[in-house]
Amino acid sequence: MLTVFLINLLYKISDKQISNSMKNEYLAFFVKNANMAQTLNIRGFVAGIEIQPNEYLLPLQEVIVNAIQSIEDKKSKDGTISIKIVRGKQLNVGKEFEEPYSPIIGFEVYDDGVGFIRKRFQAFNDAFTEINKGKGCKGVGRYTVLACFGSMNIESTFSENNTWFNRTFQFDVIDGVNPENDDNLKEVESGELKTVVKLNNYHKNFHSYIVNHRIEIEDISKGIIDHCLLYFLSGGVPKIRIFNEGEPEKSLIINDLFNQFVKFDKASKDIKINGIEAPFSLDYLRNYKNKSHSVHLCANKREVGAKVNIANYIPSFVNGLMDEQEEKYYLSVYVTGDFLDERANNQRNKFAIPLKSEDKTSFDELSIDELLSDVSVNLRTQYSEHIVAAVDEKNSKIHNYILNPQKPRLAYRHLLNVDNVFDDIPANISEERLESELHKKSFRLEQKRTKAFNKAFSKKKYDKDDFSKIIHEVLSEEAAFSAGKLADLMIRRKSIIKLFRQYLEWRSDENYMLEEDLHNIIFTMGAESNAMPSEYHNLWLLDERLTFNSFINSDRQLRTNKQIESKSQKEPDLLIYDFPWAYSDDPNNINSIVLFEFKRPGRDMNTSEDKKLDHQLEGYFEKLLESKAKSSKGKFLNIENNTPKFGYIICDLHKDLVEYNITRNYFKLTPYGTLYKINPELNLYFEVMSYETMIEFAEKRHDAFFRALGIDSL
Repeated sequence: MLTVFLINLLYKISDKQISNSMKNEYLAFFVKNANMAQTLNIRGFVAGIEIQPNEYLLPLQEVIVNAIQSIEDKKSKDGTISIKIVRGKQLNVGKEFEEPYSPIIGFEVYDDGVGFIRKRFQAFNDAFTEINKGKGCKGVGRYTVLACFGSMNIESTFSENNTWFNRTFQFDVIDGVNPENDDNLKEVESGELKTVVKLNNYHKNFHSYIVNHRIEIEDISKGIIDHCLLYFLSGGVPKIRIFNEGEPEKSLIINDLFNQFVKFDKASKDIKINGIEAPFSLDYLRNYKNKSHSVHLCANKREVGAKVNIANYIPSFVNGLMDEQEEKYYLSVYVTGDFLDERANNQRNKFAIPLKSEDKTSFDELSIDELLSDVSVNLRTQYSEHIVAAVDEKNSKIHNYILNPQKPRLAYRHLLNVDNVFDDIPANISEERLESELHKKSFRLEQKRTKAFNKAFSKKKYDKDDFSKIIHEVLSEEAAFSAGKLADLMIRRKSIIKLFRQYLEWRSDENYMLEEDLHNIIFTMGAESNAMPSEYHNLWLLDERLTFNSFINSDRQLRTNKQIESKSQKEPDLLIYDFPWAYSDDPNNINSIVLFEFKRPGRDMNTSEDKKLDHQLEGYFEKLLESKAKSSKGKFLNIENNTPKFGYIICDLHKDLVEYNITRNYFKLTPYGTLYKINPELNLYFEVMSYETMIEFAEKRHDAFFRALGIDSL
């Protein structure tokens, strides 16, 4: 029991304390020296084996490799392996109208190798047997089977010492090998070599994965080819056929599939990786079934772990290649070497190698990430023509996306001058994802730029060279970034101007726009500035200074304004106070009040109230003078007579209306065609303009920016 305790203890030791290869050596030592065939706690040992549901094929692949090796041990190298897929009852697990699915529950593997002769049977009983160590076998493959399946049944007919025998036994976590002696050995008349290995009843988690992914015979065949590809390449694979239970006439020959879909693309290449003495070998294969280029790490002629998408290391290498017949294929690069052979774990589903360089200890020469990076460097050289073309095409696509004349994204224009900034963007990226990637890159560069800017100006003293460097590097980068941000803002503003002008052009005598349509473009009706960020409104259409204020209230009764104590039910279209250019020394004073009134285009302005253009706003100001405002500390403040007050009326102006307000209402005409009026006793200023004039003023204020940024023609 001490040995069992030590084994369980070793499996609980974290990888940071001891490497997997050292752990395997310790386990082998304890097994060999404590007669583990009789004392091994199989259930506990199997529970310590880590296999994920997507590795459901690993036990079958190991059984097939054992069958290949058994055939290799014959005097005649010819042989055949047959795989029967055993399925359970049909389940209606798919989508509506999808065919019912019969999930795989096990396999039967037939081969005509040497069979379970005495030394092979004894080896089967010994954990960590070294019978096939020279072929890279770890001696624990059968325990991997029990990690996935309920049991394993074996029947073998073989010849030994010129006598034919038959041996049958079962292997499970409860009884181990049963029977475990030669009581199951029977002498038979001369026959033919035949071994049948049955893998029975997938465990629940593997069964669920198979059901959810609707695994079919083609998936099994591809998995076998991937795992045993190096055997196929060496020509050491016997004929392998696979079929569903009850359908032997529909069997597939896996060798034919390999020949059909996998071909050499380039000659094998040996590469040296820094820090590793033995070279690594790369085999470049064409795969006509894959949808991406991939790297496969192998040990002892078998693939270990999942394939890696090459795009993770060469983002632009995503498009398929074309063969001589113009058929598309993708690369499968198989990596082999002594270094990998020595570091495959017992289950052969991963390596005792750190994944990332930061995970390395002083005992680790290499990480998986470093290995794959070096392999990708070789691929960049071997396939430079394709990769360079893909990079150029991708960069052109990004360039056109940013500088699209119909929809420019000038906020990202500064990225076009940053070296290699698009290297990690896939060549086949969608526009939606590209927008996200550009936003992230811009954000990261802004963070980097801000840090560099702050660091540069945190110094207390500069010499001439330092200052010159800051000017040329930091400030030029700041200027490029700010120009991009400004361009993005200007494009948005130009679009708003075009939209507003379009609204005005849609007017007709019979079809006037609603007042609220125009109102909402400028500032959403019923909203307050506390709940609306400055970038969500367009007060700059009226006056750029209105972008900055303490409070805005739109189309709401004065009595509902929490910033003002008033009982008035009047609803000014737009109430703004604390104009930035009217600052006071006392922050708790009201610096100014601004009111806007929008009149619906086409409205009849000849009524007694409307004809006097300032009538409505005058009433609002009268009510405001009777009310009080709250300071930032909640203190009530009087709105004084000398508090600056501004009233703006936006409406349709015509000759009669202008003349009336000049002659009867004391307004004056400006050279721009607008009207203004001043009440000096109340420090009150009124201005009246048409919608056309308002949008024309906005265009003129922005015209210099539009031309400087090259967006004036949009």
